[in-house]
Amino acid sequence: MKVAVVNNWLPFVRGGAEYLAESLTSKLIEYGHQAIVVRLPFCWEPPERILESMLAARLMRLPNIDRLIGLKFPAYYIPHPDKVLWLLHQFRQAYDLWGTEFQGLPNTQEGMDIRAAITRADNTHLQEARRIYTNSEVTSERLKKFNGLESEVLYPPLLDVSGLGCDGYGDFIFCPGRITASKRQHLLTESMRYVSSGVRLIIAGKEEDGGDLERLERIISQHRLESRVTLLARFITEEEKADYFRRALACAYVPYDEDSFGYVTLEAFHCRKPVLTCSDSGGINILVKDSLTGFSVPPKPRAIAQALDCLFDDKAMTQRMGEAGYDLMRTLKIDWNHVIGRLTQ
Repeated sequence: MKVAVVNNWLPFVRGGAEYLAESLTSKLIEYGHQAIVVRLPFCWEPPERILESMLAARLMRLPNIDRLIGLKFPAYYIPHPDKVLWLLHQFRQAYDLWGTEFQGLPNTQEGMDIRAAITRADNTHLQEARRIYTNSEVTSERLKKFNGLESEVLYPPLLDVSGLGCDGYGDFIFCPGRITASKRQHLLTESMRYVSSGVRLIIAGKEEDGGDLERLERIISQHRLESRVTLLARFITEEEKADYFRRALACAYVPYDEDSFGYVTLEAFHCRKPVLTCSDSGGINILVKDSLTGFSVPPKPRAIAQALDCLFDDKAMTQRMGEAGYDLMRTLKIDWNHVIGRLTQ
């Protein structure tokens, strides 16, 4: 089968969706299909450019392919007679993020008109798909709530786990990922003011938006946390990341209301490390069961600090939770045999 995996593209920005598109394409080829990634440029600033990107997707045609697999808005608008969606998320600023600090769209008539146009287009064009899969229960529930559409959850696996393992339980919490306000690395950094143990924090990732890195640096400097918090404000290789995971005490991943459980959670569990997250972090709580596979605490620095101290002070408990996370992951069919079978049936 000739398959096109269609996704959005913004130059020099790389995250979980880009990793998933490339991983899926690689696995489709491994399973005997011909596959390519088609990247659709997407710009949301200024907001009126969103409508242009939506129109561009509807005008695009992809001849000479048997199946189109759409991942994100507005790439999933591309017409095709055999279209399947693996929905990572819609344009959430028009849905559940409307009215929050992450709304993005202006509270003007123009902003409301853009929001209405997105909703109308989703209601119309998502129904063109033969089947809709999502990356988590959170995404499926949102799709049902706002658009009235049913879907099936299909958990995204990691492409390669060969470098992941456990080299013990050190004295630091590892927090990898793009540095941006919605990932809330500032909450973790702030929490280090209140820890009473010898736990350390390592944050690793490239800044996405201007000002977020400066915010972290300001917290560290203002509260003299240089000996407790290490900030690796750059892209780290997969080898570096795996090394930190293997040696870490645990992992921290505290975004605001994220759709899926995130690759960070899977990577941590493959290394038998528990994950610290927040009760409002969304799909991560599918895997992070409080006091069983990690800690899920209120998004407050003092609550996070208490959990960090618990991880450091009781390493036997920390190891048990990491092992439990690994076992849970294996029971949920988070594997490529299941994914490729569903997407190509």
